[in-house]
Amino acid sequence: MQKKDEAIKNICASLLQAGKIEGYAYDHFRQSEAVQPPFVVYRRVATKNFSADGLVYHRGQSVDLELYAETPDEMAALMDATESLLTSSNLYYECTADTVYIEAEDFYETLYEV
Repeated sequence: MQKKDEAIKNICASLLQAGKIEGYAYDHFRQSEAVQPPFVVYRRVATKNFSADGLVYHRGQSVDLELYAETPDEMAALMDATESLLTSSNLYYECTADTVYIEAEDFYETLYEV
């Protein structure tokens, strides 16, 4: 699991260095640290374990990546960059929700499960 966490952090750092996002955080930004879109939030979520004979043989931890952007074009560019980095990191991912507009925040969100 440590390797996946490190890979996700490296992907977020690469997006930041490339100027694709303004920041990233685990789970949420504190009010004092909030950034404007585009940004990424990631978090570990429920496990999907493989078991046999009552034992866990493989622990499958998932990580959610939430992408936020102000415009559909900005989101498309962020999605392309994120998918490229996930692929080059040999991480299996799924875009698990359509891009949605969050009216209260006035930006778009896309969710990936890694």
